[in-house]
Amino acid sequence: MGGVGEHMVRRVIAGVVVLVAVVSAPLSAELRFTSKITARAVTGAPAPAGLMAGMGDVVGQMINEQFGGPDGVETITTVHTDGRMRVDYTKAFSGLPAGSVVLTRADGTSVGYDPAAKTWWKMPDPSDDPEVAAMMAQMTPEISSKRTGEFATVTGLRAERVTVRMRIPIPLPEGVDLSQVPPELLAMIPRELVIEGDNWVAAEFAKYMKGGMAALSSGPMAQMGFDKLAESLDGFPVRSVMRTSVPAAIEIETLVTRVAEETVPATVFDLPAGLREIPFPGGL
Repeated sequence: MGGVGEHMVRRVIAGVVVLVAVVSAPLSAELRFTSKITARAVTGAPAPAGLMAGMGDVVGQMINEQFGGPDGVETITTVHTDGRMRVDYTKAFSGLPAGSVVLTRADGTSVGYDPAAKTWWKMPDPSDDPEVAAMMAQMTPEISSKRTGEFATVTGLRAERVTVRMRIPIPLPEGVDLSQVPPELLAMIPRELVIEGDNWVAAEFAKYMKGGMAALSSGPMAQMGFDKLAESLDGFPVRSVMRTSVPAAIEIETLVTRVAEETVPATVFDLPAGLREIPFPGGL
């Protein structure tokens, strides 16, 4: 159960989560922004209960390392209005080697590549595993958001704080006979994953986010409710602080430090030629 919860946390957040040019290629204006992603323990949060008791520190440390340690990870994201997206990772991130690039197509599917090693891989789709797909079909998220009317200036943009709460039920594996499970053990199994926090959303650049939401709605991330989460924000998130208590009490902050519309070669969204395919190297 903890593995499913951890997988969900990384895919959802990490996802808002979360980008080689050819001189002769045609140019177009796209949105490019730099973000800093940092994971840290939630100070004063109650310790995980049940089967998660005693695992919080271990899981929290693992997630912290996956997100670049105390210094976090810097990413450079390039977004097209049709939903195509490119994310460049300056450091190792969640098992991906430093310098990796992840490309998301307009249909929501993704591939990644390592320019230094000249390798590429398909990003995992949970629905490819029948057992995981069956479990995720029962994990319909409940999402609520509220605009607070509170504004702050983040990276030069006026942004409204929007609270978000996402509850995802965690079903028991198929074939489990509950009558054969001791009640005290059943009570210890986490039955839901709750992710909540604050997002500061600017009205500028919303057209780019709409394209991204359309891509997510047709891709594997839609199965985890990420499309609904992005849709609820209705704008360009310049800062996000999201928290969860399962499998560990952690919060993940994403802060946009630079944003601008830039003219880039159209090939930045294409997989370069001459790369060798390898299995997915990451840990999501």
